[in-house]
Amino acid sequence: MPQIVDHRARDRNVAAGAPVQLLETEAATLLRCLISGGDERLDCDETTGLNMYGHGPSPRPRDLAFGSSTASTISAAAFSAVSAYYSELQHEMESGSSAEIYEREIGQVRHDLLRLLGLNHSSDQPRVDAILATSGTDIHLFAAALLAREDDQPLMTITLMGNETGSGVMMAASGRHFMARVSSDQAVAKGEELREGDATRNATVAVRNKDGSLRTDLEVEEELRGLIELARAAGLRCLLVVTDVSKTSLLAPSLETALRLKARFGAMLDIVIDACQFRLSAATIRAYLAHDFMVALTGSKFLAGPIFSGALLCPPPISERFRHRAVPAALADYCGKAEWPEGWAAREALTHRANFGLLLRWKAALFELERFSAIPEEKVIAVLTAFAEAVTARLESDAAFDLLDTRPLDRSDLWGASSIRRWDEIPSIISFYLRNTHGAGVLTVTETASVYKQLAIDEAELAAVRIGQPVRCADFGDVPASALRICLSAPLIVAACEGVAALSDLIAQAMTVLDRTADMAARVSAQSGHGQALLASA
Repeated sequence: MPQIVDHRARDRNVAAGAPVQLLETEAATLLRCLISGGDERLDCDETTGLNMYGHGPSPRPRDLAFGSSTASTISAAAFSAVSAYYSELQHEMESGSSAEIYEREIGQVRHDLLRLLGLNHSSDQPRVDAILATSGTDIHLFAAALLAREDDQPLMTITLMGNETGSGVMMAASGRHFMARVSSDQAVAKGEELREGDATRNATVAVRNKDGSLRTDLEVEEELRGLIELARAAGLRCLLVVTDVSKTSLLAPSLETALRLKARFGAMLDIVIDACQFRLSAATIRAYLAHDFMVALTGSKFLAGPIFSGALLCPPPISERFRHRAVPAALADYCGKAEWPEGWAAREALTHRANFGLLLRWKAALFELERFSAIPEEKVIAVLTAFAEAVTARLESDAAFDLLDTRPLDRSDLWGASSIRRWDEIPSIISFYLRNTHGAGVLTVTETASVYKQLAIDEAELAAVRIGQPVRCADFGDVPASALRICLSAPLIVAACEGVAALSDLIAQAMTVLDRTADMAARVSAQSGHGQALLASA
């Protein structure tokens, strides 16, 4: 529970002449609340005030914020809205039950999320349910927990390699603790089963070759089919995770593959769409649910809410199965009753624990989703197209960069034949290597990480550059390489839709980001070359 500011005591102290600057402010309480109710990834360094992703709970309006594929900093507008909301909560909790207030408010978050996605149901329509979670990785853990030992069958989950999803996804998908501390602030044994005896397994599939080029859909499908055949022979159920989109803007495995596998294996195979980047339109999300696929979302990537807000959308047939499923008692350390839908058996294992940090983070994300949803789609398409064309042209023509291999976002199997262009078909993440301008090839993993870290330093003359953190994508000979990513977020698109000048300013900022990145890469490679020369002469 967040610390409550005693407004009456505050007013008495001020009236008695106490220095206002020495009193704890509501803003300070709000900042602490925004980073509460998660695991150690939310912890902020005492000196910098930033977490492991280089972000904090306060707005950073100076930043050149093009790194939403990794994490985001709350916008000034969202912070203002959340601050006003939090102040109202504080006043209400002076005389009301925080548990009851939280249950009501987190229920409203669920309602608003479904409303903004066009999923509010009427009494004569099947219900889509939403489980709320502190992070996208938690969602994978929840899905594994719900499917483990269904019909007394062990579960095998199949995910992409962690470099395209997240470092903890594979462990969470195998039903194991993936961090050392959880949202209840409890210490757990990382790697240990959530419920002993579930024996959930995880298999991973690579979508790239060793040199970073993409494997063919046929190669990936054949590998998946083999894995699922082996699982079926061993009496296991399977959960296939389709990532739309990945860290490097891939839809993988392809929808054609996913639908063909579902037709082949039927009820023993479930599918969840990992859309934790939230780079999907509401129509696409509804189409996935109509195919009876679960959909995992977070509010901290494309929507640019503060890190740690997730949701698992369950279509009606899945909801009906899950509502009767018990969950491991250890899940109570990750969530409370209020985050789960009414009437679900899972709530019996959980406590009335309020996570106001989760509530506020979702409020910020929904603020951005509401604004983005109000923009006509043709304007969004125009901004995305201009950005993708300008950035791609720069990356292709500049010797400092190499584009990472990618492919179009093809969701035609969801829609059938259609001439309608949708905004989520245009990539909003563009990935690239940094070339070594003082030698052959690309910068190493270590050098690329150095560029990323140095760009993020906020100096007096230069604002911090926020781009997507390096993703290990390839080995060139004996040299491992990482790709950086430049991304659009919903707030950037909303701002660019204000007019021609605003769009021009967005493109200019993107070019500045690439200028600064190229300059820093040249400096890092020069320093590395100097160091190697010294070693060679020693």
